[in-house]
Amino acid sequence: MNKFFNTSLLILLCLISTFARSEQALMVSDQTDRINLLPYLEYLPDSAHTLSFEEIRQTADSTWRQAPRDRENLNFGYTDDVYWFRFQLQNTTNNNQETKIEVGYTVLDYVDVYIEHSQQETVLLELGDKRPFHDRPVDHRNFIIPLTLTADAAATIYLRVQSTSSMQVPIFLWRNESLLHNTQSEMLGLGIYFGTMGVMVLYNLFVFFSVRESNYLYYVLYVASISLFFSSLSGISFQYLWPNNTWWNDQSIVFFLSCVVLFAALFTIRFLRIEETFPRIHHLGTLVVVVSAFITAGTLLFDYRTMIAVVIAWAVIGITLAIGVGMYRWVSGDSSAKYYCISWFTFLIGGVVLALNKFDVIPRNFLTENATQFGSGMEVILLSFALADRLNIEKRRRFEAQLHALENERVARLAQAEALQQEKNARKAQEQALRHEREAREAQAAALTVQRQATETLEHKVRERTHELEIANQRLEELTYTDGLTGIRNRRYLNRALEREFSRARREKVPVAALLIDIDHFKQFNDTHGHLVGDDCLREVAQTIGQCALRDNDVVARYGGEEFCVLLPNTDQTGALQVAEQVCEAIRAIEFDVAGQQVMVTASIGVSACIPERHHDVDKFITAADNALYKSKANGRNQVNFELPDFTQNLNRDNG
Repeated sequence: MNKFFNTSLLILLCLISTFARSEQALMVSDQTDRINLLPYLEYLPDSAHTLSFEEIRQTADSTWRQAPRDRENLNFGYTDDVYWFRFQLQNTTNNNQETKIEVGYTVLDYVDVYIEHSQQETVLLELGDKRPFHDRPVDHRNFIIPLTLTADAAATIYLRVQSTSSMQVPIFLWRNESLLHNTQSEMLGLGIYFGTMGVMVLYNLFVFFSVRESNYLYYVLYVASISLFFSSLSGISFQYLWPNNTWWNDQSIVFFLSCVVLFAALFTIRFLRIEETFPRIHHLGTLVVVVSAFITAGTLLFDYRTMIAVVIAWAVIGITLAIGVGMYRWVSGDSSAKYYCISWFTFLIGGVVLALNKFDVIPRNFLTENATQFGSGMEVILLSFALADRLNIEKRRRFEAQLHALENERVARLAQAEALQQEKNARKAQEQALRHEREAREAQAAALTVQRQATETLEHKVRERTHELEIANQRLEELTYTDGLTGIRNRRYLNRALEREFSRARREKVPVAALLIDIDHFKQFNDTHGHLVGDDCLREVAQTIGQCALRDNDVVARYGGEEFCVLLPNTDQTGALQVAEQVCEAIRAIEFDVAGQQVMVTASIGVSACIPERHHDVDKFITAADNALYKSKANGRNQVNFELPDFTQNLNRDNG
């Protein structure tokens, strides 16, 4: 009696267990389509990675855990555990049911599917992004499991999932037609997204080749990195670009994400002009670039699990810093920074949502999975607006600079014309004075009889005319000895001053020095920027040299072309070298602006000094300075050299 009771109890327990499990089975009919299998899913973690399929089959039902029903999919975050999943399907019709099971997370490493049909052998399908793409039973960016349920039959499906990425298992059951329709809709959305990014890349690449602004190159690399990151994350790259390279498919996600941070940092530094507006923060920006470069290299050396957490954290930090600097520039009045900040806000929100999703803080759904795509698309468009706004500002500044240069040129030409007119008037005044003098002499010869009475009047008139003539001659001489372009003394005045000061130094036994100054690479400067800009450069250098000659008797003159000469009376070698170094430094410090760009101007200087003797020649004196100048050029330019005059040839000639 007891034996019968125990047997009956055991059968009853088995029936209850079978009934309990049958409640978890999904009843498949002709109308079954797009079913989220999470409510029918059970899972079992395998921390030791030791459980085989046979052991899993024999595991007690009480060991399995029921998946939560209030979520759309399972998400265990980043974990080293292997997870087993199982669910049951029951065909309730008299016809075969053709279905597809989709695991909609493309970066799972290993997905081993065991399909157990009643009275049939168990079928094993090996999926995952650690296996070549074309080994999949269905060519699809997600993992598709084809399943045929015979009439009135049931099947139990086991999944063994192992991954270094986030352990997410969104799983759905589809009809073939519905899966095709859903895939087409997804590919349309991805096509629009990648098409937009491609258009932005090509457009801004053409702009870069046109204007040669590094901003556009960094922007193109940044957008390309974002596009490749999302194509890798969505499985598009694995399907179409590298279907057999499983290692690179895994590492490409973190590699392109780190490239996004790297090129975003370079773009931010250049676009917001951090080196000019924030010199102290520029070192921090450089540090961000260097760290991003090391992280990018590290993605090729270290495993995915380690680097994805590092890259996501670093991306959030980098974006936060970029937004902070951009906000400051926006408040400071930079209109381009407005677009920049808004664009980064959109991308930051999408990035934070993606990070929270991967770490299982928020559930996985269409919005959380595509938030970064939406944010990045808006960001790319807004950054393109920001670049266009910056380009318009630069064009306006260049146009205003050109107008200013043309106005300065017009004023200079008017001043030159006025000077020529004054010279012409002076000559006329001189001719008139000479004519008056001649008339006075004729009147004196004709009026000898009245000479005594007219002497005082005549002398007075002669003094007036002579004074006018002296003023006219003085003006004429001033114009004759002034260089019309630079406003300093010309070669003619320099020659007279050299003879005068050399003779005085010879007579008084005092030193005299001369500096010959030549602007470095001036012909190349003229060919690059034009003669008008070259003339502005000559005037700027002449004014700078004049400011370095501090004494009244020092002579600054244009020696010819781009050469200048400074004559220093009562100056020995030490003093001359000191003045030459001051001149060289002052020219190097000139901030010469050409079309909004700072152009550095340097000069080579030759120095000569001596106490001339009776037999010394001024030409040898100047030749020594010229030789020293050529030494400066030969030694690399932008420097000062000294050479003593060689008067031995004159001495030998005199002795002979």
